[in-house]
Amino acid sequence: MGDNLLIANLFSIKDKTALITGGATGIGKMIAKAFVKNGVKVYIASRNKKKLEETADELTKMGPGVCYVIEANLTSKEACEKLTAEFEKLGNEKLDILVNNAGMVGCSVPLTDFSEKVWDDMYNLHVKSVFYLTMACLPLLERASNKLIDPSRVIITGSILGIGNGDPKFSQSREVCALLYSSSKHAVHSVAKNLAVHITPKGVNVNILAPGVVPVKDIFYQHMDAIVSDIPQGRAGKEEDIAGAAIYLSSRASSW
Repeated sequence: MGDNLLIANLFSIKDKTALITGGATGIGKMIAKAFVKNGVKVYIASRNKKKLEETADELTKMGPGVCYVIEANLTSKEACEKLTAEFEKLGNEKLDILVNNAGMVGCSVPLTDFSEKVWDDMYNLHVKSVFYLTMACLPLLERASNKLIDPSRVIITGSILGIGNGDPKFSQSREVCALLYSSSKHAVHSVAKNLAVHITPKGVNVNILAPGVVPVKDIFYQHMDAIVSDIPQGRAGKEEDIAGAAIYLSSRASSW
């Protein structure tokens, strides 16, 4: 009696299958590492095949889960459908967890210097690909779902800038503008809310991760004083912060 309340049962994600875009580096790699360490079969996808293979080899050696790679450039509906087809060709008839994480760190230019190409690239990756990849994977997610007990999951990497107002001090201190990045994250937060309304009844939960600054590039360390001045905790995010949230959102504990 009461075994359903044990942490081992509530938070276990062992033997699930996950697909993580942008999984070779940064936040995506942190999530992939957490999943592999907890017994998940993980597929990571990005454009950089060499980095994918390095990360997959590193994580598989850690175990007990395994990590596989799929090279993909998620800038169009066709590319999202191709990734899903490649995932199925590798012998996967269902998908427990889709992590829409692929993204661009930001645009380090003044307000007057945004090019139209950067607008298109960022919105294609942050917004359009999330919708089209989720739609392409939906049949696989539905097959994996135990709707009333443990639904399938879609986790989308948003940002605190998709919630907050205006440029953070980090950007202001560098005299650059985060408008393009933050507006795309506001957009993907809206996409997530609307996806949740439509596909949660199908047994697929949709949630946003909205992290603050997680240092994934050296530039963050060079401006850490300005970064932490915006953060109540007084520090940037770490891999265990991302891992804890991703594991919770993928486990029985968050099924409702």
